[in-house]
Amino acid sequence: MDKEYKKYRKYNKIVSLPEDIKNQLDIMLSDTANTYMEISEWLKEKGFDISKSTVGRYALETHKLSTKLLEARTQVNELIRLAKEDKDSENITEGAMQIATVKLTEKIAYLDEEIENMDASDAIKLITSISRTKAYKDKIYAKLKGEYEDAYNNFKAAISEELKGYPDILKKLIKITDNTMSKL
Repeated sequence: MDKEYKKYRKYNKIVSLPEDIKNQLDIMLSDTANTYMEISEWLKEKGFDISKSTVGRYALETHKLSTKLLEARTQVNELIRLAKEDKDSENITEGAMQIATVKLTEKIAYLDEEIENMDASDAIKLITSISRTKAYKDKIYAKLKGEYEDAYNNFKAAISEELKGYPDILKKLIKITDNTMSKL
């Protein structure tokens, strides 16, 4: 007996409340002394028939959202700190890509149903977006590598010209430069 289950709506009656009532409700929810039953009764006194279960679901959704916003804020602050301290666009790009990858992984982990029902064109857009990001990253790395090599060759030519009368010093300096270049 295969029974197909309906997907329940994600809509909460509280979303349709007037803004001032919703603000008061949020204040009441932030005070843990108020029970969901008390809040439901208060809403009924105000003329809104909303159950304690609905209040509880709204509280959970609100808590999840605030937690996600706090996590995102922390990650953005860390990126800003990194940008101020490091000034290395490669590290900043890598950090941003790691955050994006974590968020995408979380999204995939929590959205099994949505992925199953995802339109093929949306899936293709998502895959294309990920591919473009990877291609952009590879392009930046290749560009930086080329710039490092150009700078190395220019430096090597300049010191060779300046130190052509001092072959021992030139040899040691080129060895130091080659060693440094190999670490990049």
